Amino acid sequence: MKPVGSIILVLALIFVAVGDSFLPKPLSTLSKNARTRVNNIFLSFTPDTDFEKPSKQRDAQVDDMEERVKGNREQLLQQP
Repeated sequence: MKPVGSIILVLALIFVAVGDSFLPKPLSTLSKNARTRVNNIFLSFTPDTDFEKPSKQRDAQVDDMEERVKGNREQLLQQP
């Protein structure tokens, strides 16, 4: 009974992985939908990547510093 279970598992993996490329229309659509669902399940385990990039914060700090320097530029140029 164990080899039959292994064969079914391998066939199911092939069906989900590449079934839409060689199966006829109703089965290919089912294979693609199954793969999409499996991908969404695995992606739900990963954390959201909806965080700000650290470089974005650093860019804001650099822009702020540049604005301060531009604002004080006349004073810096007048000082000996």
